[in-house]
Amino acid sequence: MKRVYLIRHGDAEFMGRGRGDHGRILTAEGQEQAKRLGAMLAPAGVQVILCSSADRARETAEGLGLTAKLVPLDELYNAGTFGLMQALASLADSVQVAALVAHAPGVPALVDELAGQDPDPDAAAVVRYSFPTATVAGIEFTGSWADLEGSRLFWADRG
Repeated sequence: MKRVYLIRHGDAEFMGRGRGDHGRILTAEGQEQAKRLGAMLAPAGVQVILCSSADRARETAEGLGLTAKLVPLDELYNAGTFGLMQALASLADSVQVAALVAHAPGVPALVDELAGQDPDPDAAAVVRYSFPTATVAGIEFTGSWADLEGSRLFWADRG
């Protein structure tokens, strides 16, 4: 059984102040959210964190404080479900636990797609109607990263 934690970046400033959308950084609350998410994920054994190259996503990934390898990817910036799945498919099958930090609407849409036929009811309640910043959803599955066969939402929380 493999696991992936899909995370929407923490709270970010509204405007990039000359840096554009890609350059928007975390607010003080966003930095705290990242720390809280990191504390939640510390026992999970995350081996690698894929993250959007946008400043707010990279800062969230770094702010988790995990020892996992951090891999910023330009293609995760505002990626849809297909792009997010492609990034996950690039992981080696030796990786058992990964995290992905990116943006809405891609992350919430992917969680919905991978929730499976029998998601954990408590986890589903957390993400059913909204997916605000610093929300994390845990998906477990069998098979390879390329197909995420038998995926199921097993846990979700907010940072």
